[in-house]
Amino acid sequence: MQAYKVDKVLVFADKGTEAKMLAAPLIRPWEEWREDVAGWVALRAERKPELDPLVNPDATSPYIHSQE
Repeated sequence: MQAYKVDKVLVFADKGTEAKMLAAPLIRPWEEWREDVAGWVALRAERKPELDPLVNPDATSPYIHSQE
């Protein structure tokens, strides 16, 4: 898995679309995304290769990184 930033949310996923789907409800409720399709389309998962070392090697599916 690779690191992606979606807005301010760090997600580890295989694809940017997976990262976007995980992070979107943390940014805004789904009801708001449904009303703002242009905002949804504009939401980007930006690849962050410098953060790849933070991936949990035991993870088997995409996840949101916890920065506790």
